[in-house]
Amino acid sequence: MANRIHTKRLEGVDKNVWIEFTQLAAEYKAVNLGQGFPDFSPPKFVQDAFCEALCSGPAMHQYTRAFGHPRLVKILGKFFSKIVGHDIDPFDDILVSVGAYQALFCAFQALIDDGDEVIIVEPFFDCYQPMVKMAGGTAVYVPLRPRVEGKAVLSSGDFVLSAEELASKLTPRTKAIVINTPNNPLGKVYRKEELQMIADLCIKHDLLCISDEVYEWLTYDGAKHVKIASLPGMWERTVTVGSAGKTFSATGWKVGWAISSKELIKHMRVVHQNSVYHCATAAQEAVARGFEREYELFGSPESYFQQLPAMLQHKRTKLASCLESIGLTPIMPEGGYFMVVDVSSANVDLKDGSSNEEPFDYRFVKWLTKEKGLAIIPVSAFYSPEHRDEFDKYVRFCFVKLRQSQSGSVYFTCVAVMSSSPGDKRFKATFAQSEVKVDWKKRKAELKEADKKRKEAKLIKRLEKQKEQEAEERAKLEESQRTKGRAYTVSVALPGSVLDNAQSAELRTYLAGQIARACVVFAVDEIVVFDEQGEDVQSVEGEFKGVGKKGHACIQLARVLQYLECPQYLRKSFFPMHKDLQYAGLCNPLDSPHHMRMDEQSDYREGVVVDRPTKSGKGSFVNCGMRKEVRIDKQLQAGLRVTVQLSKQQNTDSKVFKGVVVAPHVPRSQGGLYWGYSVRLASCLSAVFAESPYEDGYDLTVGTSEKGSNVDQSRLSPFKHLLVVFGGLRGLEASVDADQNLDVTDPSVLFDLYLNTCPGQGSRTIRTEEAILISMAALRRKIADVFSHS
Repeated sequence: MANRIHTKRLEGVDKNVWIEFTQLAAEYKAVNLGQGFPDFSPPKFVQDAFCEALCSGPAMHQYTRAFGHPRLVKILGKFFSKIVGHDIDPFDDILVSVGAYQALFCAFQALIDDGDEVIIVEPFFDCYQPMVKMAGGTAVYVPLRPRVEGKAVLSSGDFVLSAEELASKLTPRTKAIVINTPNNPLGKVYRKEELQMIADLCIKHDLLCISDEVYEWLTYDGAKHVKIASLPGMWERTVTVGSAGKTFSATGWKVGWAISSKELIKHMRVVHQNSVYHCATAAQEAVARGFEREYELFGSPESYFQQLPAMLQHKRTKLASCLESIGLTPIMPEGGYFMVVDVSSANVDLKDGSSNEEPFDYRFVKWLTKEKGLAIIPVSAFYSPEHRDEFDKYVRFCFVKLRQSQSGSVYFTCVAVMSSSPGDKRFKATFAQSEVKVDWKKRKAELKEADKKRKEAKLIKRLEKQKEQEAEERAKLEESQRTKGRAYTVSVALPGSVLDNAQSAELRTYLAGQIARACVVFAVDEIVVFDEQGEDVQSVEGEFKGVGKKGHACIQLARVLQYLECPQYLRKSFFPMHKDLQYAGLCNPLDSPHHMRMDEQSDYREGVVVDRPTKSGKGSFVNCGMRKEVRIDKQLQAGLRVTVQLSKQQNTDSKVFKGVVVAPHVPRSQGGLYWGYSVRLASCLSAVFAESPYEDGYDLTVGTSEKGSNVDQSRLSPFKHLLVVFGGLRGLEASVDADQNLDVTDPSVLFDLYLNTCPGQGSRTIRTEEAILISMAALRRKIADVFSHS
């Protein structure tokens, strides 16, 4: 074709160091210590999670939420909120991508425009520069330099970023600074004061920061990884990129993420939805389960985030010793997969006419691959042309390779191939000497003794753990004998439109009463009434205007539910006459445990603070529906509803009873009593989740639908707060379609479980009050099973 086919933005970005040197390694069948991926499997718990996901039903084989599988973004938000010190919204502040690579691509495409300058700290992962160029930006480079010029560099921490040099590169066109910590290839872990210097410049000049932190869990020798987004003023301007591949040693799964403020993530989503759109569902599910496990074990010796760096630190030390033994100078990395090595002392003949124009490290690596069969990566590939010559004496080794290669031990190979040239007598002597030095009989005895000690230590640890478990079980038993409390909660959510099925105010009221009865029978702690049409309804204030009026069915349902939950002796204090309640007398009473008779004995009572003067510091009086009022320990505003715990010892001659105010959950959590439900209005389906009253939200969510899996074949995972969601006349699909905050069409992806609670039903429809009874009856035994095993 006469015309140019390719676009201009591809010019100058076609070369790739990985393609070049991977092909070279394959051609010469070299031992590959170049590419950065483990040759061992991910931990068994994430492998099992992947297998379970693949076998758990059709949902895991179909599209999930485009911007991140709900279970994954929820645990990522929960996990990293504590680390960053900011409340991360899982559905607004996180974008899940096809590996960290795509997260970086989305960031550059969404945030860098024509003419923008992007400062890249060197050495840098080689994709940064072409991605900036393809977005129309210009890369500006600032290298990390050895702390003391001319002296031997012993650690990656000896490379530092000059504040003056960084500041000198800033111009009015500067848009962002890109950092990588722990750094690839150097292994440098930025210290807090170094990050603070970068943060100060970002804030002063209103810059973005793109922080590549894929190796965040791999730090050594006590180095601590600090997220720049955690520093004051940096959350709203930082895009933090992470990788499940590096986190769980599963690089082939290609699951990554970007975490940032909603204002930045929303632009990255546009790039994502118009390129990749969606990431593999089962892989995301497995990563989510992996993070859930690590959240529970975080900081403990059983955590993979503790075990993996400990294992890699041993491999790092072994490779460094090997390289030092042949006269090379390794730079000990503080983090990551790689070790940079100074090879300037290597006395080798690199005369090759085909590569004379290339940097020294390129020629050295090609010689090593072709002549010695060992593939590594030149470090100057991680630098810009303007700084490449300053760092071409270094090469990069990957030390996460553990197993035996076809050429023998990887480490023996390093010694052998780098000692001298092939055919040289010194080469043969060196390798032979390496073999002779190993006394295998002695080594076998040492390994046997070490194995014996390891088994003894493991046995002692198991016995200690068994003792701890027995002590814990005894403590739990003693505690259970002292208290019959229930630690978990059950919430039910349903749309207010269910009342539209009733054609008169009387029937609507009676239907609301049946829903209340169904929830009380199965000890539901919270009822959420949401609007299928997405109207913002937050209270029950207002007038009911008739059947089918948008939004008001939610208000009436919530008002009737609140009225019925309230003990009868308190209703006059909280519910003035209202049209919505004029037929409430038709409803069957709930007769819940907190609906006490006047002389009924109980440790707890619901009451209302009365407007009765008391002496300063003498508390308040509460009407608890008893023959006497109760004096409580706190001075509270009159008209407030309170939960009161009555004192064990009462003076029968006193004119009042004594008690203390407790949280509404105490009768449930300590006394084991069902204490009614709270009622919450939500403006749409997504608000049911987003506005949860519990600090960490609902940790187990169940959607109900005739399209769901058979409830009889399901099992509930342990939880603290269970949410069961019911659809309206048109099912949950209608709620999803009307919710502008949701970008999914399949409601099943919003829930941990999507169940058909009445499989093989004999009716075309199941009314909502029937659905609640049927579903909760089916789940009751499964809930009991969860807590009988815990």
